[in-house]
Amino acid sequence: MGALFCLCRPQIERKGGESEKNYDSMGDTRKRPRAEDSKDDEKTKRPVSEKAQFDRLETISKKPQFERLDTAGEIGAMEMLPTKAEDIKIKLLPLEEKIFNTIKDMLVELKSDTEVRVAGGWVRDKCLGKESDDIDFSVDKMNGEQFAKAMQEYIEKKTGEKARGVGVIQKNPEKSKHLETCTFTIFGINVDVNNLRTEVYPEGSRIPVCKIGTAEQDSLRRDFTCNALFYNINTGKVEDFTGKGLTDLKNGILRTPLDPAKTFKDDPLRILRAVRFAARFSFILDSDIRKAAKIPAIRVQLEQKVSRERFGIELNKVVGGVGNPAEAFQYLIDFNLEDVVFQEPPKGLLLEDPEVKYRQLNPQKLLRSSGIKTMENMHKFLKGSPKATRTVALYAAFLSPYHGYAVKVKKRLVPAVQWILRESIKTADGAVAAVAARILNAAIHFYHLVSLHSKGIEKPEELKILRRRTGSTLLEVKDDYKTALGLCRAIRKAGVDLNIEEKKGESKVTVMMEVEGKMLMDIEMDVYEKWLENSSKLNECWKWKPLVGSKDLMSLLDIRGPAIGEMTRRLVVWRLQNPEAKKEEAEKFLLASVKEDPPKMPPKTNKSSSKKSKKKGKKDKKKRKK
Repeated sequence: MGALFCLCRPQIERKGGESEKNYDSMGDTRKRPRAEDSKDDEKTKRPVSEKAQFDRLETISKKPQFERLDTAGEIGAMEMLPTKAEDIKIKLLPLEEKIFNTIKDMLVELKSDTEVRVAGGWVRDKCLGKESDDIDFSVDKMNGEQFAKAMQEYIEKKTGEKARGVGVIQKNPEKSKHLETCTFTIFGINVDVNNLRTEVYPEGSRIPVCKIGTAEQDSLRRDFTCNALFYNINTGKVEDFTGKGLTDLKNGILRTPLDPAKTFKDDPLRILRAVRFAARFSFILDSDIRKAAKIPAIRVQLEQKVSRERFGIELNKVVGGVGNPAEAFQYLIDFNLEDVVFQEPPKGLLLEDPEVKYRQLNPQKLLRSSGIKTMENMHKFLKGSPKATRTVALYAAFLSPYHGYAVKVKKRLVPAVQWILRESIKTADGAVAAVAARILNAAIHFYHLVSLHSKGIEKPEELKILRRRTGSTLLEVKDDYKTALGLCRAIRKAGVDLNIEEKKGESKVTVMMEVEGKMLMDIEMDVYEKWLENSSKLNECWKWKPLVGSKDLMSLLDIRGPAIGEMTRRLVVWRLQNPEAKKEEAEKFLLASVKEDPPKMPPKTNKSSSKKSKKKGKKDKKKRKK
C-alpha cells in the first residue's frame, strides 16, 4: 500500500459567501488556506450543497475534541478538487504510464473491446495528488485470470522478458475476499484483477453471491462513494458512476453509494471500515451512516455475522495507521458498539485480580470516559513512534480501566486486557496482547511510584524502597519503559485517581492543580522521570550481569536445587536497592541472608546409590522398549 495521508475537511461556505471561521470541531482555530485564494479562484470555487452543509454542521456540533494532524497542502488539495469527472486530470508516474500503455497496446493487438479500469483507493489518492502503488484493475468481457494470462503472453512476446506467474487468490470471506482475485506482476508492480461485478447478499449472511456486472453496478456495490471512483485506462478519464464520489471527496464526507442501513445489514463489517476511514482521512460521517450504525438490528448483525478475527484486522489498521485512532474509537462509543467489539468474557469469568489493591469499578462503562481520554492523551505522546509501539500502547490506553481484573483460563489468571485482545478481537499476534497488558501494568506501577516520589525521599530506607519498586517495574517492562511512562502520564492527565481504597466504590477525579502555567501532575511526572534517568542508578538494570553467578552461589553458600533460584532473586532485589554495590558487598549480603533465613533445599542423596538407581532405570527402560 502506498503512503497514506491524513486529510482535513475543506472550509464550509455559508449562504451569502460568509465563511465559518471556527468550523473545526477539533478545537483548531487556525486560519485555513482556501481554494479561493489561488489565482484561479473563479475556476476552483465550488458551491457546497445545503444538505452537505447541514450534515457537516450537525456532526461538527456533536464530535469530541480531537487533535488534528492535517497540513495546509492537504486541505488545499481537497478544496481545489473539481467535482466533475471530466475536469479531473490524473498525473501518472512514468512506470504507471508504461503499464497502462502496455495494456492499451495489448488490447489493440488482440482487437479486443475490453475496457480496463483502475478502481478504489488508487483513484481516490491520485485525485488528491497523492501517490499509491495499490493498483486494482477491473475488467469487462473477460475474467481476471484470462486478462492476466493475456498480459503475461504479450509482455513476453514483445520484450522477451519472462513475466511473473499468474496467481489466483481463492474466496476467503473471513478476510473480506468474496470473489476470486487474480494477481500478477507487471514491470515489478504487483497488481490485482477482478471482473466488474454486482453483489447480492443472501438473508443472514455477510458473504455475497457475486455476478458479472456493469461498471455502474460495480461502483454501487462498493463501501463508500470516495472508493467507488474509476480511472478508465482506455479513455484516460476518471469515472464517477455514483455521481457523489468527487463531491464527497471534496467536502470531506464519507457516504455509502446505497442506503447505509441496507449496506450495513448486508455487510456490517463496513461500520468498522467507516470509522477507520473517517479517522484516517478526518472525514465527517454522513448523517445517514450515523443513524444506520445505531439501529439495534445492525448491532445484532455486527455481533452475529462478523468474526472476531475480522474485528482484529480492522482495529489493527486503525491503531497502527495514519490519523487519530481515538476518533475512530469515539465513533464506536457514539454508536454504542464498543461493548460488541471489545466484548467482555462470559459472566463469572471476569474476576478481580487479588494481587492488585486498587482498581476502577465498571471498566466497560469507563471505556466511554477515562478509556477514550487516556487513548487520546497517549496518541499525542506517541507521535513519530513505530507502528508496533503505537499498536500495543493505544490498545493498552483504551483498555486501561480493565487494570486489576483477570480472567481464569485453565486454572490460571490472565490479565483482562490480554484476554480481550486475544479472544474478543483476536489480534493476529499474541505478543501484542501480552505486551499491552505488561505495559499497562508497568504504567500503573509508575503511577504509584510518581506519587511516592512526590512526597519526598528523606531517609535512606525510603530511597531503597523507591529504587526496589522502580527497578522491579523496569525489569518487567524492559525497553518499553518509556512507553509505560507515557501511558502513566496519559492516565494521570485523563483524571483517573487510583490512590483510593477499593471499598469506596468508585474512582475519584484528580484535581488539576496548576503551578506557573503547568499542571502539577506534569511537574511530578517530569521530576520523577528526571530522577529515574539521572539519579536512580537503575539505567538498563534489566541488562545487568549478575554480581555472583550460579556456580559461585553454590560454592559460596553450599546450596543446590531450588535454593539457587531463591538466592538469585534475593540478590536481584538487594542490588536494585544498592545499584552501585560491588561483588564483595554482594557476597557479604548473601552470607548474612542465608544465615538469617536459610532457603529450602532438597535432601542430600548418596552418590553411589544415586548412580545405581540411574543404571537400574536405564535397564528398565530398555526392557519396556523390547
